[in-house]
Amino acid sequence: MKKIILTLVLAVATISAYAADEVKNDTIPVNNSEIVKIVEDESVNSKGNKVTKFYFLYAGELIPASRHVVESYNLCKKHEAKCRLAVVVNKKNNRKRIILN
Repeated sequence: MKKIILTLVLAVATISAYAADEVKNDTIPVNNSEIVKIVEDESVNSKGNKVTKFYFLYAGELIPASRHVVESYNLCKKHEAKCRLAVVVNKKNNRKRIILN
């Protein structure tokens, strides 16, 4: 009985480790000199509320980012400080986003 339970536990652990290994994200550092501009896109959602989405124009691509990342980047730029950003690429669906690193 103990052998069966131990075998089942090991099988479940192996399957979950294998599943977690496949969906890892790639994190690539951002070269701040390649950021061309920040785009703020205002639209209206299905409920009629105003929604603002933020994007970085980086290396010829529009890459989404959060409001917090954009505010932090602008603050660093204002005070001439380095801003450590990274592009996260989801391997499963190949989507990219910019985060603070």
